[in-house]
Amino acid sequence: MVGGQQRELTGEYQQNPGHGAPQDDFSKLTDPDHWLGWLGDDPATAVRKGIEESLRAQVADAVVEWVKILETPRFLTGGRQHSEDEQVMLLTRAALAAPFALSVRTTQHGRSILLGVFSRAAVNLAPPKVRKDRHWFDLGVGLDWAGEQLHGRIYEIDGEDGTAER
Repeated sequence: MVGGQQRELTGEYQQNPGHGAPQDDFSKLTDPDHWLGWLGDDPATAVRKGIEESLRAQVADAVVEWVKILETPRFLTGGRQHSEDEQVMLLTRAALAAPFALSVRTTQHGRSILLGVFSRAAVNLAPPKVRKDRHWFDLGVGLDWAGEQLHGRIYEIDGEDGTAER
């Protein structure tokens, strides 16, 4: 009984196109009009791989079943003027913070649903320096907090070799 009334099957079937196994949804990452070329030809795959690497670093047999980007990510980009053409800017660094929900399965823990923010940053995108990338996997944090961390994190990568370009 529900709400004092019995519910009975009528024999009628209405198909629900949204029913089925959850699947990856990176539309909030790729829909904004923001250049993501620094992530390669397939930004969604690059983010998913980073998430998988983060989880496997903690539990070697972790299998990501699905990932959904929950909100439009925060983006940060930086550049410098081209030395020969003042009208041209060279992209030197880029970062994003993308809030997610995901399902992960491990032998020891079974299936878990995790919420958090995946962040990735890259520096030295314009030659001649060697490009450096790093990602962060923060569980239980919000997009505002992760977005605030981007600036410090993007410069932290430069500082690894003692030279920070600002």
